[in-house]
Amino acid sequence: MSLRRRKASKREKASMPSGEDFLGSLPDAVIQYVLSFLPSDEVVRTCVLSRRWGDLWKTIHALSITHTEDKWKNAEDMNEFVNHLLLLRDRSPLDVCEINSYPDCISDNVDKPFRYIDLWIRYALSLKAQVLRVLIYTETDHMELDAPLISQHLTVLELKMVELGKGALDFSSCPVLKALRMLNCVIRARKISFQSLRHLIATDMVFDEDSRTRISAPSLVSLQLHVFCGRAPVLQNMPLLVTASINLDAECHDSCNRWSSGDCGYDGCQGCHDNTDGSDKCVLLRGLSNATSLELLVEPDVFILKRDLNLCPTFGKLKTLLLNEWSLAGDLHSLVCLLQHSPVLEKLTFQLHEVPEHLMEMKENQNPKEQPHAYEHLKIVVVKCREVGDDRIHKFLKC
Repeated sequence: MSLRRRKASKREKASMPSGEDFLGSLPDAVIQYVLSFLPSDEVVRTCVLSRRWGDLWKTIHALSITHTEDKWKNAEDMNEFVNHLLLLRDRSPLDVCEINSYPDCISDNVDKPFRYIDLWIRYALSLKAQVLRVLIYTETDHMELDAPLISQHLTVLELKMVELGKGALDFSSCPVLKALRMLNCVIRARKISFQSLRHLIATDMVFDEDSRTRISAPSLVSLQLHVFCGRAPVLQNMPLLVTASINLDAECHDSCNRWSSGDCGYDGCQGCHDNTDGSDKCVLLRGLSNATSLELLVEPDVFILKRDLNLCPTFGKLKTLLLNEWSLAGDLHSLVCLLQHSPVLEKLTFQLHEVPEHLMEMKENQNPKEQPHAYEHLKIVVVKCREVGDDRIHKFLKC
């Protein structure tokens, strides 16, 4: 046979299906790694591929309980599958566990989507899960979580639509927890202590309307806090803080449209009249004073930052600062105070819907001697404005 024919024959053999199970020839560890990215119900289906695959799904180091359209008939169907899955699975340690609830459904028993989730959480923690996600997909009902989480291995925790009681917010039994993300959660505790936490993201949060939650996080490096409703929490000293973003919505109970400092004197004002807890102390700013990068985005009627400025700490490390309209209210007292207490600030950014009219008029009529002190350390001023032309922004920057 000629050399050319031999090469052609080899190519033909290579192109013909051999019927071999190339995926099955991979080591167990590789297959387990690949399967760990799939939802658990899909992983279970691999048991029909061959005898070897029959038990392989039981040892995957990830558990992903998810819901997609038409995957489950109802919450009971999903609960039954997951309970059987956990019963048949072996006790191999978990790296990651994600638990999604069954979504909103019409049922006489609203507890059904949440009935076993606490049990599933304890199962994951008992198998040394390092990453735990509990994501509740309902429009109105939060899942209540009261008992403490106990784990010597948990490093990352993510929660969505969970109502956290005092016990669940006791993280003293999670000594290596480094990152916590909460989305649209309800806080029912007067005090939270995160001794080991380094990264905290809390978005669309609901706090108590009458009293303030005190947050202690001495190891925190980055913070994102968005208060949707309730009283802003007291942030205690965070000496390692580098970056922080604070967003206070109009529904925040530290609001008053009569007076900017939270003491309008009207007994019927819920924001001012019921605002005695922490009124003589810095609520937010003192805990943020070690940050090098800071964002303070507050709705105009929310007074808590303006009141904090009466006891304003020095931001000795702050290099970049982002503010919105609240800082430009009135006679610029809030802005001037922040600048005076930020001795090394280099970049100041305004994120505005529009340049306030009163500010333009004030600047036009202001005597040069009344201009704020020229801060030599400030190198860059940026104005981000959605609804104003360049000419007005330039006029604002010249002021």
